[in-house]
Amino acid sequence: MQTNVYNAELTCRDIDWNAVWKEQYERSAECRGRGDCASIWASRDRARSFLEKSMEKPERIFQDIEGLPLKTDSRVLDIGAGPGTLAVPLATRVAHVTAVEPAAGMAEVMSEHAREKGVTNLTIVRKRWEDVDYKKDLVGPHDIVIARHSLGMPNIRDAVKAMCDASSQWVYLFWFAGSTGWEKTMIDLWPKLHGREYRSGPKADTLYNVLYSMGIYPNMETVQMDFTRKFSDIDAAMKEFREQYMISSPAQEEVLRGYLQKSLSRADDGLQDSMMTRQVRFWWNVDKSR
Repeated sequence: MQTNVYNAELTCRDIDWNAVWKEQYERSAECRGRGDCASIWASRDRARSFLEKSMEKPERIFQDIEGLPLKTDSRVLDIGAGPGTLAVPLATRVAHVTAVEPAAGMAEVMSEHAREKGVTNLTIVRKRWEDVDYKKDLVGPHDIVIARHSLGMPNIRDAVKAMCDASSQWVYLFWFAGSTGWEKTMIDLWPKLHGREYRSGPKADTLYNVLYSMGIYPNMETVQMDFTRKFSDIDAAMKEFREQYMISSPAQEEVLRGYLQKSLSRADDGLQDSMMTRQVRFWWNVDKSR
């Protein structure tokens, strides 16, 4: 019995968790039939809509900010900053924020958002994190490096190593545990729409194992996040979901419409889609992890 336990542990240690992450990432991308994550947010209108929906629950943003060891002289690096959901309010509390964001629409909206809030201490680097040379493209040091819901990177080990190299103190990663609310819907609908199983991307369990294999033993905190998307009517919901579910035929259109008519609930001002997702926050001190 002891020998079997030892062998099981040894096998677990021998797993290449970075390869597991990459396989899960690529299967999910292949299933969706899309390019990298940045290509999804090239549209300025989609990016603006994303920002507006994020701002509907500002308490969620500020909860994540309050958990950071911020000082007035802190320099923060926000990777995959999107439309500035975190980067812009962070810039009002610290000395400087550098935001790495490859999607054209997201970067444009973030710049607008910063101007609207009177933020002038924000630098936007329009590159994928994988393509950033932190010594050439960034002005460091950065006390805190953050990647919040932006780990759509096939080689997560190298990405995390680069984050550690770019940080002088802390790294904070925010990622998902279990199937997200939107993935649960895709799991239900994908076989009916596309005749194949929907494959979710890698989650917090795989990320933890990648970090552990790197000699990083992070602090962890899990929180539940509730999301509600509102629509004026069923046609507005169809417009929102049509691209997400890759609808290209009248038959698929009918399947999606029927699903939404059953799943969306009535609200005072139209329809709404409510879902729950769990977020895991990982964080560690770079000096102590080396």
